Amino acid sequence: MFSSNYQLSSELYDRHVELIEAVAGCEMEESFKRAILRAGVRYEVMEAAFESDDFEELMSSFKRELTGVIARLDLADQIDSKRDAA
Repeated sequence: MFSSNYQLSSELYDRHVELIEAVAGCEMEESFKRAILRAGVRYEVMEAAFESDDFEELMSSFKRELTGVIARLDLADQIDSKRDAA
């Protein structure tokens, strides 16, 4: 739906960028760390994993993909809301 319409595609891109910037400073990693520690992983092992390049790349990818899903659903909701209001 969005890819075939330039205006919608542009709006989706803008919303996705906005959401990426909104979560840039959030501490998702802290919740993840607490859960890993509760599962019995030693702190040193967890810290080594979190400091690895792989972790940074995966967390960045996760945030990008998740905000992409949210951006698509949010834009669809905005379109439906405008349609319902008309």
